Amino acid sequence: MTLPTNIILPSPTADPESFIKYQQDLISSLQSMYEDIAENVNGEFRSEYGPDEGGSWTPILKGTTSAGIFTYSSQVGWALRKGIMVDAWFDIIWTSQSGASGNLYVELPYLVAVSNGMPFVGTIQSSGITYSGGTGIVINAIQNTFRGELWNVGSGFTTANQSVTSSGRITGSIRYIGQEYEIT
Repeated sequence: MTLPTNIILPSPTADPESFIKYQQDLISSLQSMYEDIAENVNGEFRSEYGPDEGGSWTPILKGTTSAGIFTYSSQVGWALRKGIMVDAWFDIIWTSQSGASGNLYVELPYLVAVSNGMPFVGTIQSSGITYSGGTGIVINAIQNTFRGELWNVGSGFTTANQSVTSSGRITGSIRYIGQEYEIT
């Protein structure tokens, strides 16, 4: 949720009998506004562990051409949202996949903001993955999608998408500006 940019409070009335209702509406509006501001300042922590109001975020891998089905031995994910800023952390181990093709991506918990270029880049620690090219890997949040695509990087290497691999482990984090919508 974004912070309100304009506040519409109930209008006072000249009718003395309606003044009590006006005060109740005013108190309700102010309380709702305060709750929205507090939620945006404090953020909303989402995890697959423990009780929280936001539900859980379980990181899921997919292929861009065909999503496929991945078999996981571990899927740990957390997301913290403050206003429209999103921080997501994940640790994913997959032992096999079936039918996934194209480029590998992590489904992010919130829709990524529309932007010029790809300004939202995160870090990845990987093991058991054969790179499509380069000597390292990063995660890019792709605008107006829920995708955090894995990209190969390296000295003297033009970045390129990481192809789906049969197994491996990725541990990482990404910070991006989200939109109002989230995966349900």
